[in-house]
Amino acid sequence: MTGEERERNLRAMAGTGLLGGFAHMMMFAVWQPFVLSLGVPMSTLGLLESLGGRQGLSATLTQPLAGQLADRLGRRPLVLLGHLFTVLAVILYAIAALGREWRWLLPGVVLHGLAMIASPARVSMIGESAQDGQDGQAHAMTMAWWVAPGIVAPAFGGYLAGRAGFAPVMVLRVLLEAACLLLLVAWLSETRREVSAWRGGRLGNTPRAHRAGLPKALRGFFVAVGLDAFAWGLGAALFFGLLSQAYGYDTLQLGLMLSLQCLLWALIQVPLGRWVDRHGSKRLMLLSDAVGLLVVAGWLTSRSYAAFTLWYVLYALVYATWGPAYRAYATRRVPEERRAELMGWLEAWRGLVRFVAPFLGGLLFERFGFRAPLWANAAAVVIALLAIWLGIEEVEPQLGLAAAADGDVA
Repeated sequence: MTGEERERNLRAMAGTGLLGGFAHMMMFAVWQPFVLSLGVPMSTLGLLESLGGRQGLSATLTQPLAGQLADRLGRRPLVLLGHLFTVLAVILYAIAALGREWRWLLPGVVLHGLAMIASPARVSMIGESAQDGQDGQAHAMTMAWWVAPGIVAPAFGGYLAGRAGFAPVMVLRVLLEAACLLLLVAWLSETRREVSAWRGGRLGNTPRAHRAGLPKALRGFFVAVGLDAFAWGLGAALFFGLLSQAYGYDTLQLGLMLSLQCLLWALIQVPLGRWVDRHGSKRLMLLSDAVGLLVVAGWLTSRSYAAFTLWYVLYALVYATWGPAYRAYATRRVPEERRAELMGWLEAWRGLVRFVAPFLGGLLFERFGFRAPLWANAAAVVIALLAIWLGIEEVEPQLGLAAAADGDVA
């Protein structure tokens, strides 16, 4: 793969991050109030979050196959297929908004979850398009492009929903996601050096690395990552819905909260990605959940919009530290030919453990009120912190792939 192709791939990821980030962030602040406006209770919102979306059941079920397909057939086809599913999902959201019928959301969130079939391929493609030793920075840079539109998009989405209703927000997202798909078709190049062919209706020869078990050093990592996913699914995943139900905050207020958060996130994301490249991932993962615990404590003690906003802005530190750290840790532990498969299993594991958490959080809210899911969130984060501290061994960035290549497998 030429340097020009690598650079074009990163530009494609940045461009789709910019458009897709605007689309996602514009809708993120209004999504949970939109669902609740269709007459469903909080537990149904939690069920939708559990079934679909980026970490729901449908996403979970696709991940192992997604990783294997990306390693065997290539990264580009899976990235394109995933974004096609995104376009179809947001079309169904628009139909639900126009028809005021929440049942269209059921196939929509499932399709949105299936769109995560692109995730292992996308993560692997970013790392493979980066310069040697700069994969953490590349992940952080593409994430920063995705976050940057959030400085204005949530407030814009909240304002548009407040003035014109939810339907225009959904229709605009359809147009933006379709533009992302066209951009990927035009610019994206394959990064896998060897791609297996279909033979007799089956995938081609499976390399030895694909038959190997989970690297020993990743077992504690998988436990810690699963506990972390469950913890944040209990309370934080429903936060805007909780605020709209318990405090009556409107879409513009929620959008402004997210815009301020994204401003901080965009400013700190790339420096933190460089930190991963220089110092490794474990300390950043510990920092992420430690800050997260402080944020949840702030939510539990807040009583005003200003206080909730302050703590929600600081929540950007959790996102900015966790994403590059855990992805770089995982991809550095395995050779290239097994990388997307590992990411597929990792995302599947996170989704499987997290699956029931938003539904439980919704039930806790209905039974005990606003702070119950947040107390559960905090308790689970403490357990996740212990799992990271005790179960993960740090690896120097330059040694990660070497250790995996030496056969550190079950």
